[in-house]
Amino acid sequence: MRAAQKLFLRIGHGKSEMIKRPSDPVLDRDLRRIINSANKNGDCIINTGDGYYRPRPWIKEEEKEFKEYTWKELGRGRDILYKRLKMQETFEKWRDYGILHNNPRETGQSE
Repeated sequence: MRAAQKLFLRIGHGKSEMIKRPSDPVLDRDLRRIINSANKNGDCIINTGDGYYRPRPWIKEEEKEFKEYTWKELGRGRDILYKRLKMQETFEKWRDYGILHNNPRETGQSE
């Protein structure tokens, strides 16, 4: 986590101060965890695919990338919530009707 923290501290303001995503998957995961936490606590760091940086609101290109990033995040969030809803509905149907029809053991009913 220490290496990820060092990378995090190098993330600058503006695309010109972007840092590339680490090629090491463990380091990348740790860095993403730190960025996620920072973004929940008053920071604003985005990943454009090229790397991580803090977008500046007065730079049109960076504002555009910020908007694109947040729309993607919103889409991901909605997709996760929709998947969760469908899984819950399916699970409840299984509870109510049984995974296998005409199988009392599977429906939770006693024989």
